[in-house]
Amino acid sequence: RLGIIGAGNISREHMKVIKAMDDVRVVGITSRTISKAEEMSNDYQIESVCNNVYELIEKCAIDALLVFVSADQVFTVTEKLIPQQIPLFIEKPPGLVPEETYTLFKLADENGTKNMVGYNRRFYSVFHKGIEIIKNSGRLLGVSVEGHERFWKVVNRKPQNILDNWLYANSTHTIDLLHFFGGEITSFNTISKSFKERNGDQFVATVEFESGSLGTYTAYWYSPGGWSVTLYGEGVTVIFRPLEKGKWVDTNFTEYKIEPDELDKKYKPGFYGQMKSFCNMLQNTSLEWPGQDLAGALETMQLANKLLYA
Repeated sequence: RLGIIGAGNISREHMKVIKAMDDVRVVGITSRTISKAEEMSNDYQIESVCNNVYELIEKCAIDALLVFVSADQVFTVTEKLIPQQIPLFIEKPPGLVPEETYTLFKLADENGTKNMVGYNRRFYSVFHKGIEIIKNSGRLLGVSVEGHERFWKVVNRKPQNILDNWLYANSTHTIDLLHFFGGEITSFNTISKSFKERNGDQFVATVEFESGSLGTYTAYWYSPGGWSVTLYGEGVTVIFRPLEKGKWVDTNFTEYKIEPDELDKKYKPGFYGQMKSFCNMLQNTSLEWPGQDLAGALETMQLANKLLYA
């Protein structure tokens, strides 16, 4: 029995997945704009629309809460919920700055509140197929992540507090992929510059992983590009450009397409696997890889912080 906080577009994408899953259902919803919650209730047959989260908890006998509010509201809402000790699914970013994420991490640890943070790209089926291709060939030698942001497209569409912290609010999606693919990071050296944004908009990092693999992260926010990942293996290279599409190349330079699973074609990529992982966490004692909790999200935030304060 799940309760939802927030009734925006992301909430609807999650609802499509939940409706398709067995043994889980949304029994209540609340939102800052109640009319939107009522509309979602009608569209997805949600039993109860509540005026606030405390009414939702008291009225609906929920097993977990899903926090789908706007990026600048996640911290405030989640901080109030953690002491309730109800398991939480938290859409990223859990905080607009690392200090907020650290506060939530400590609070969850003190209260023993199970949690998961929504970095859905960790569940892309093409990523996991790419990882297997590398493993079957030998070792992972390197990871290259490009996190170009097309910032000129969002600069007039988002609140200033989100724009000022865009590296945390949005770029952590790609920064997180460094340790998703490469594992534990032992060295992270950075250079940053600013073309227009006072907090930086050009970032380069060189990375060494515990395994001995190497990595790079580059982001130029005002240059046409996009998000991509390249994995370098022994005699094989795997490329995701854009992230939702994959291919691999052998030593003859023959290219092979990596097909996503049907669930990633039917729903927003990664969303079904992500929610399945959260539901498994509710039934088990811990969150399993590739799921990311507040501790992992904090690590990603701290990497972003190193980029910002190179």
